[in-house]
Amino acid sequence: MKSFYEWELALHSKIEEVNERLFEVVKSEEPDLDRMAKYTIEAGGKRFRPLLTILAFESSTDDPYFKILDLAAGYELIHTASLIHDDIIDDSPMRRGRPTLSYKEGINNAIVVADYLFAKAYELGSRYGPLVSKVMADASSRLAEGQILEAVNLGNLDITEDTYYKIIENKTAHFFEACALGATIVAEADRPTREILSNFAFNLGMAFQVTDDILDIVGDDRYTGKPTFVDIKHDALTLPIIYALRNSNDNDRRAIIDMINGRREINKSLLKDIFLKSGSIDYSFSVAKQYITKSMDYLKKAKKSPDIDLLMELAFIVIDRIEIFQ
Repeated sequence: MKSFYEWELALHSKIEEVNERLFEVVKSEEPDLDRMAKYTIEAGGKRFRPLLTILAFESSTDDPYFKILDLAAGYELIHTASLIHDDIIDDSPMRRGRPTLSYKEGINNAIVVADYLFAKAYELGSRYGPLVSKVMADASSRLAEGQILEAVNLGNLDITEDTYYKIIENKTAHFFEACALGATIVAEADRPTREILSNFAFNLGMAFQVTDDILDIVGDDRYTGKPTFVDIKHDALTLPIIYALRNSNDNDRRAIIDMINGRREINKSLLKDIFLKSGSIDYSFSVAKQYITKSMDYLKKAKKSPDIDLLMELAFIVIDRIEIFQ
């Protein structure tokens, strides 16, 4: 099985073209806006969403992928803008190993830059016609709905798994789905192909977010690029936390609650032990694997191609990034 690095290396030229396009489209005649927008692009990232867009397109047509490059860049701009908003909401000083835009340039400037990236993204999407524009807009609307649902449930110790799933469906899964759907529409793929790749992407997105929430507990920031236990610090109750609260003994449950409520300093070692002992990591991992299985079941219905193989590898990589910490 390929590591993400090996998978990414095989797509290096595509990633470079996406990055070049991103820098081109965020150019502004206003020097400060130009500098700040480019700062967000320079931060890098895995480029999951544009790569998913390109591979879904190539799986559906023999047309060259440069035709989908602007849409792929547009999806990445929406994702980047949403991260700027997340950093403002979470008061995060660092992302991807460097100061966040809001920390470096101030909240007001960061909000303007995020608005600018959204505008540029929708302009790129509009080049593909009203149907693709609607797919992109609907995905952004769902992202906002997920963010609000998460915000109003911060610190809610009675949050249900169903509510959690609704949050990650809107914040992540439907956006993955939109990447594949937009790409297959541009490719003029038939309805079965659109449904196969869209459903694959949706379930991949669900698995991706669940594994992200597991990595917040068991990950190593030297490899993930992100600190751990950010969710508890910001009172966000994810699947591992919800399960641990329901299945821990009274003392452990009280410790989790006290750390969520700020009555007790976050003890990462103790929390990790509690989550492992409660079975929440194994449970959450099993849920992520179920979503990967669903995504693979859809992909097996697709016509065999090198790009379908790459999408299959991506699904395995989402799970593999958890297994290396177990």
